Amino acid sequence: MLVTGASSGIGRATAVLCAGMGAAVWLTGRDPVRLQATLDSLPGAGHGQYVADLTDEAARNALVDSLPALDGCVFCAGAVELVPARLVSEKHLNDMMQINFNVPVLLTQRLLARKRVRDDASLVYVTAVAERIAPVATSMYSAAKAALTAYVRTLALEHAKRRIRANCVSPGYVATPMLTALASTADMQDKLDLTPLGTIEPSDVAHGIGYLLAPASRWVTRSSLLIDGGLSLPMR
Repeated sequence: MLVTGASSGIGRATAVLCAGMGAAVWLTGRDPVRLQATLDSLPGAGHGQYVADLTDEAARNALVDSLPALDGCVFCAGAVELVPARLVSEKHLNDMMQINFNVPVLLTQRLLARKRVRDDASLVYVTAVAERIAPVATSMYSAAKAALTAYVRTLALEHAKRRIRANCVSPGYVATPMLTALASTADMQDKLDLTPLGTIEPSDVAHGIGYLLAPASRWVTRSSLLIDGGLSLPMR
């Protein structure tokens, strides 16, 4: 099992859940201290880590070459920066697309090309409810997540003969370091108040991911599991 973005948030919660279910988990992330903390928290044995900046092609290739054949992959790495549409620069566009779209797409391509994905494997991509509700100042982030969802649908179709499933999990506002960073630059409370069930915990999203990885979801593919506490319902 491979989990990207495993040093914190949804990635860390997913790694802990999968290890608790008996999986041997390979972790990757950019921060060696936090990645080691995740590794130390995993129950069971057979786990490993690979510190890498996945925006770098050589690092992606080295990661893939170090991996065994995988029964599951979870692509959690992502980033968001609030920029109004009238202020979008080429750099901002490239930054948002690079980490949120290019990295999971190119990493998937390499995993498939190097035959690191077993038949019957499950691939899960963390997108965001932003692709549906498109909050203000998230145009490029929302666009990148929407593009990833479209890519996953085609990916699943192309590899269905090998019974490789590909799905998305689309979370709402989750209590992660990313949300904390956003709250330090913008007032998020009015947006958080729109979620009927309140702020979501990383472990809640991890359980949704765990379902998509498990045999219980063997007939689920080309789908997006919305975990947003009711945020995207037209309530107001």
